[in-house]
Amino acid sequence: MGSENYVLGRGEVLFGRFKDGTQTPEGYRYLGNTPEFGLTIESQAQDHYNSDRGIREKDLSITLEVNRTGQMVADEIDLDNLSYFFFSAAGKETVAQAGGAVTGFSIPDAIPGRTYQLGESASNPIGDLNIAASGFVVNDDTTPTPVTFTAGDDYVLDGERGHLTIVEGGAITEGTNLEVDYTVTASSYDRVLSGSEKVEGALKFITRNATGPDRVFTMPHVTLAPNGDYNLKGDDWQQIPFTLDILRKGNLEAIYLNGLPYVPA
Repeated sequence: MGSENYVLGRGEVLFGRFKDGTQTPEGYRYLGNTPEFGLTIESQAQDHYNSDRGIREKDLSITLEVNRTGQMVADEIDLDNLSYFFFSAAGKETVAQAGGAVTGFSIPDAIPGRTYQLGESASNPIGDLNIAASGFVVNDDTTPTPVTFTAGDDYVLDGERGHLTIVEGGAITEGTNLEVDYTVTASSYDRVLSGSEKVEGALKFITRNATGPDRVFTMPHVTLAPNGDYNLKGDDWQQIPFTLDILRKGNLEAIYLNGLPYVPA
């Protein structure tokens, strides 16, 4: 055997999520750099032994089941990959936020040093984003004549995130009821909502080996599920671990492995 068959494995993972209610991929998407990708195939057999004479000898072995799985680590931390990790039913979606004026947003019993999400409600935990600094007013509604507080001395606004932080030692004391007037600038943002169902689709692994022949692995039906820790903070590059279940799709085989095309001599 020649050294041309020794392999240092590299490759690209492409995943095509199934369209809603179908088993048709919506188009294959490159998942970005994947430091780890591997397959595990396990089988269970029923063995038969002949025990008429002498020692028992196996004379038949029937495979009862095959379990094909995979492991993958992605370090391209985009919202599409995160949506797979969080079991998101919709995947990454874009939310359009309408602009407009908000009058009298209530913050009861304010506490110095705490941060409050403007626009937050029981049905909208994200609240309002992209708030203009111009025309932003924080009032005290506990007196007949409301007191207008001063930015920087009494509160700090992070308009992009919609966060209002009460400054400790400022004029806003604990228990003060606040009313906030502000303007939301029309904009859009991307979001992912967590879910509870595995993400289904088709997967291709296209090898780009450092050495050795290149091939393409095609898996017509896989499910992606989180498989371990996603560390949000640390000194290492963030990584998202996944496990794959490789399933049969109708009459198709679970895995197709093909080499690159060539013209016969």
